Amino acid sequence: MSHTRKILLIDSDHAASYMITMILKLNHFEVSPYSDPDLALSDFEKGLYDLILVDLDIKGMNGFELYRRMRQIDDRVHVCFMTNVRARYLDEFKTTFPDLPQTSLTEKPVGTDDLLEILRLNLADNQ
Repeated sequence: MSHTRKILLIDSDHAASYMITMILKLNHFEVSPYSDPDLALSDFEKGLYDLILVDLDIKGMNGFELYRRMRQIDDRVHVCFMTNVRARYLDEFKTTFPDLPQTSLTEKPVGTDDLLEILRLNLADNQ
């Protein structure tokens, strides 16, 4: 029996966050959406989430830095970074996280099928 996959979503864009949350809920994911990265970090607990889905352009903090700080709490949690301009962050992503697959950095906006495929790929080795 498989458990419901738990996603932590951090995105300052309320419209994007709402859309992604609805897509995930309709596809049987449990979602905890946050627009404030500091609040998401303070609420973050080890072992609670299967995947962090974080926008790189969140207010007050870079998504890479937020993930690094969350990894200090839970070194097993997986991540998928989102951005409106993937090319801007590609070099930093490759340098900072050389062990992460390219599917861990995706460009927004992302359609439903693409989002679900990205999640499938990023959760595949976390089962």
